[in-house]
Amino acid sequence: MEEEKLLHHEPGTKKPCGICKWLQVDPTNPGAGQCTVNRTKMGAIWKRWVRDISNRTCGKFEEGKLGFRDSV
Repeated sequence: MEEEKLLHHEPGTKKPCGICKWLQVDPTNPGAGQCTVNRTKMGAIWKRWVRDISNRTCGKFEEGKLGFRDSV
């Protein structure tokens, strides 16, 4: 995996996980969530836990909301 695509800590980033369409915010802790951008070879979603959605980013950032077709 390329270095710029890895999830990393970047304080004050302009592309935080919190506004990325691939993040599902945790209902009990709104400062955390699950990244759903990665898929296995069979197409299953590989979720990754994100503890600080305001200061984390990666090379797969896409601003917006996740559509139904993207989530299945």
